[in-house]
Amino acid sequence: MKSVGQVIIMLALFTSCSPQTKQQYLKQYKEFVDEVTDNARHYTEADWQQANERYSLFNNQYYSRFKDELTLEDKLQVTGYRMQFNAAKAGVEIDRFYQQYLKNDLDNLRENLKHYVENQMEDDVARVLDEAKRISNELYRELKKLVDELREERK
Repeated sequence: MKSVGQVIIMLALFTSCSPQTKQQYLKQYKEFVDEVTDNARHYTEADWQQANERYSLFNNQYYSRFKDELTLEDKLQVTGYRMQFNAAKAGVEIDRFYQQYLKNDLDNLRENLKHYVENQMEDDVARVLDEAKRISNELYRELKKLVDELREERK
């Protein structure tokens, strides 16, 4: 069974013809990029391959066809579409990296911390408090000695 992304891209490829005017080019490019942005997280590798092929058409073949007609504003719009497409793609790649490399480590860390909090933390806190009391008592005794010695010297 084909993924949702594949079906959407295939429908877009078959239902939309190659743009015949600059306006069609800009409109179809926007629709394509919006479609990719909306569905990027559900794309499979095959979906991305098709999207990359279509992206290449918009940036090479179609752009070359209309570049002499494009105003500076149109060119900025095309640049925006390129950035939007690449941002959607980068977002998916970052998510895949997270899922593949970081998620398990973070889940393990979370579990270890939960285990520590539930089983050992109270004992460690109690030991730290006991040690702090011991140190403060020693410090008190040492300060008392110093004060007593100073009093003796003043007499």
